[in-house]
Amino acid sequence: MKSAAIAAAVAAFAACGAAAQVEFSGYAKDFSQFSRDAYTGQSYELNTARLRLSANVEEGVFEGHVDLDNQEATGSYFQSQTFRIYGYAQPQPWLSMQHTVSTGTSNAYGIGAYRAWVGLKGDDSVARFGRQRIAWGTGKLWNPTDVLNPYQPTSVEPDERRGVDAFYARQGLGDLGQAEFVWAPNDTWPNHAMLARAHGDLDGWDWSLLGGKTAVSTASWMGGGDFAGDLWGGNLYGEWAYFTPQARTPYWKADFGYDYTFSHDAAWKLARDAAVVVEYFHAGNGQTDTARYNFAPELAGTEVTVAQNYFGMTVSKDVTPLVQFSAYVIANADDGSTFAAPTLTWNALENLYLSVSLQRFGGGLSTEFGRQPNQSVLMGKYYF
Repeated sequence: MKSAAIAAAVAAFAACGAAAQVEFSGYAKDFSQFSRDAYTGQSYELNTARLRLSANVEEGVFEGHVDLDNQEATGSYFQSQTFRIYGYAQPQPWLSMQHTVSTGTSNAYGIGAYRAWVGLKGDDSVARFGRQRIAWGTGKLWNPTDVLNPYQPTSVEPDERRGVDAFYARQGLGDLGQAEFVWAPNDTWPNHAMLARAHGDLDGWDWSLLGGKTAVSTASWMGGGDFAGDLWGGNLYGEWAYFTPQARTPYWKADFGYDYTFSHDAAWKLARDAAVVVEYFHAGNGQTDTARYNFAPELAGTEVTVAQNYFGMTVSKDVTPLVQFSAYVIANADDGSTFAAPTLTWNALENLYLSVSLQRFGGGLSTEFGRQPNQSVLMGKYYF
């Protein structure tokens, strides 16, 4: 019933008249992961084929957007102990707009909405309802203020960002300011989220302040903010949030980073035109004792870390006009474990991208990253 309401709204909106402006796009993606079972050590392969069809519709002040996925996964992963324990599906959003059509001993096929929303827009205002990405915060690897759809930096698909089923409104304030409001409903009041955010500019620096109820318990609240501005030829940014959950003591989260792109005539040849990001993240609700790590919130999609202190770095550089090298490096400063993900991407044909990457997890078996097996990923993606 929850999904029926927005499905009907999308259908009615799409039929609003022949004068509506409709744009279609999408992509076809196929990627294979090669790894081993964390429990048995047995090698496995998981292949994922996805067809995403996207549509943007505009008619006067009305607008809508939908990304519809058809996805099939196959491989020996479905016989692994890891699959038996954790399964294959991602954390489920509130609205039931995803359906697993069939599953077997070596495959799974499903269809669902990656994004689906309808709304109204004005010259300086927006109101939307449905599954959408609400990107708050300035962090590149971690976002302490993003309590609605947190991003996992060790994801196999770093360009895929989980959305949230919510009502969103934005009103412009002056030339550079805006006020935002989000209500993310759920079946019970403790799991509702209701947040407001103000954004502005001060002497060339962007800043934001936000706060409200979070989806943890009946009386869980948070407040925080972010900033970003040019410094020494690069971009300095940061964000922080203070949480007062009903079930535990309050805690802080904070993230600070620096983004810099080297010039074309840099003294070190390898650095020319390279973009580098360095970042530090602190999570006050994390643990410094590996024996007390709690992975349940991470599996549920409500947290992205288990420890308290992390350092991260990303590097990207065009090797040739058609080949790009990029890499993620993350270190858990509390247990010494590391994650590294170098990727080489080739623009083989117009709109066709092929990539190969390695996800390497280092550290002892009791650490956050050391317990996870390495994996290699081959990917092809065609936009249309």
